[in-house]
Amino acid sequence: MKYISYFFMAIASTFVVVLLSLSSCSPTPQTTTTQPMNMDHSPAMQPQAATHPDQAQPTSSQPANATVKIHNFKFEPANVAIAVGETVQFVNLDEEPHTATSTDGVFNSKGLDTNQTWNYTATKPGTFPYICSIHPFMKGTLTVTPKKK
Repeated sequence: MKYISYFFMAIASTFVVVLLSLSSCSPTPQTTTTQPMNMDHSPAMQPQAATHPDQAQPTSSQPANATVKIHNFKFEPANVAIAVGETVQFVNLDEEPHTATSTDGVFNSKGLDTNQTWNYTATKPGTFPYICSIHPFMKGTLTVTPKKK
């Protein structure tokens, strides 16, 4: 008789656990209120560049002279040329975050989410190889020529 009561207690406990589990799977959606996300990609919301002494801060008041699209884990075009004082804009079109980070530390966009942009204004001439620091197999080159007269 003692074992029969254990059996019924086990069945009752299982029944209670199943009912509690099913009650949390309510077909009626729960209503939650959240604050809207600010998807503002205005210049004030642009990521700041790393603190390298020769590194220009991203500028947004100046229109981009060249655009590099980040798409399918590639920089398109992979090679871009601008003059000193001109601006290149990086646009992430992938679902994954990416960066535009020069291998010599001259510029670093930090992480760009989908459809986020970052501008870099060149301050000195030279050839600047860059990568995505998250996906280092992604490579490009920024060539900066002396200022146009």
